Amino acid sequence: MKGLKRLFPLAAVILIFNFSCSTKNSSERKAESPVSLIPEDQVRLGNDPEKTQIFRDAGLGLFIHWGPNSQIGSEISWPLYHASDEFIKKYYGLAKTFNPVHFDPAAWARLAKRAGMEYVVFTAKHHDGFCMFDTKYSDFKITRTPYGKDIVAQVMNAFRKEGFLLGLYYSPGDFRYHYETGVAKQRITTPVFDSKAPFGPLHKSFLAYEQGQVEELLTKYGNIFMLWFDGKCEPLKKRAWRVRQDIFIGRGEIPTPEQEIPGKAADYAWESCMTTSVQWSYQPHPNLRTSKEVIQNLIKIRARGGNMLLNVGPKPDGEFAEADKAILMDLGLWMMMYGEAVRKVRPWIVTNEGDVWLTGKKNGEKVTLFAITNFHYDEKGVSGEQFSGRRFTLKSVKATDQTEVSVLSQAGKCRWRQDRNGLHITAFNRHTVQMIAYPGKQLAGKHRNWSWGPDWPVAVKITNVKPVIK
Repeated sequence: MKGLKRLFPLAAVILIFNFSCSTKNSSERKAESPVSLIPEDQVRLGNDPEKTQIFRDAGLGLFIHWGPNSQIGSEISWPLYHASDEFIKKYYGLAKTFNPVHFDPAAWARLAKRAGMEYVVFTAKHHDGFCMFDTKYSDFKITRTPYGKDIVAQVMNAFRKEGFLLGLYYSPGDFRYHYETGVAKQRITTPVFDSKAPFGPLHKSFLAYEQGQVEELLTKYGNIFMLWFDGKCEPLKKRAWRVRQDIFIGRGEIPTPEQEIPGKAADYAWESCMTTSVQWSYQPHPNLRTSKEVIQNLIKIRARGGNMLLNVGPKPDGEFAEADKAILMDLGLWMMMYGEAVRKVRPWIVTNEGDVWLTGKKNGEKVTLFAITNFHYDEKGVSGEQFSGRRFTLKSVKATDQTEVSVLSQAGKCRWRQDRNGLHITAFNRHTVQMIAYPGKQLAGKHRNWSWGPDWPVAVKITNVKPVIK
């Protein structure tokens, strides 16, 4: 008994020690929030077909490139390429002063909603390695700046409230990893998945670091529709599908040409990434596209079966530049009038007939066609009836007894007739929308040189038609 009495305190110490270790390990495991992964042999390596159609229906999205570099108006990340060590230190030092005090993601989301956009892709991490979210895998992040709050969380919440499909851009290339670990400074977009050099507060290899961040992005911010990988990403998109089998992968899985529009229609998911200017990140004195050019790009992209992802670079204080706001407002007005012609549409049997661009949608056996074209201005009036309008003939379309033709958002119907040479349509602009300067000389016999506008493409809706296939 005396021996047992002497053993009890020791046993108690052992039990207490074991319980303490168990509790600590459990706490650490809980803090790490391990993600339940789909087994490798059960995961589908490809986009969900239903999500793909949802993406194609959306048609128009907002791209946002933003980071500490906006304080100097440079392009994001690319100044690190071929840069001196002194410049690299200065570039990375910008994080110490990044404090977007006027950042209002709700205002961004409202403006994008009015612009007719249906999805957003926000830069969670660009090639420079700066994280706009609170990650445990890196100290080079927004929550270590004077601003101190998770920007990705705020953007996702604001756009979710406006009903957007949510997307996050993630660069597999990470120049910060090169810089911190001393791994050979390759092209800044080149991921070094085979590097074992430890990085960040958790001392992870390159692949473990990035896979961990992908897991964070898919589990911390609610229902994310899309990940957009800007670079080689095979192990990352596979990990994404193991976390969320239905996650839609943009770049990395579908074609995403930059600043160009493919010349032929394609009946699969693709996306043309365009900017309001030339630079992706904020530029103080940008060479901006006109609103009409942005609208025309959208029309051509949708007629060819793609989506347009239009980029804006916010200012360092968190606001959109006034010039960018103006473009989005103009786009919103056009979408308010003619958005039906580019939403949930697919390519027609031809993309265009001359300068008339065509999109279509099918509802059962009924086919609706949209003809998008510029109206003509005539100082004598179009056919002596109306100042601006258009007569055009479509050879790829055959009308039926149920066909009706109208200008979207405008009261009344258009005149049309069908013969062996095609469908002949006469449309006029009778809708008072804006006041614009007349795009020509002074009107004969008039005391004004302005008219109803704006001078943008107009969408003509043609219902219950059939394609003419030769």
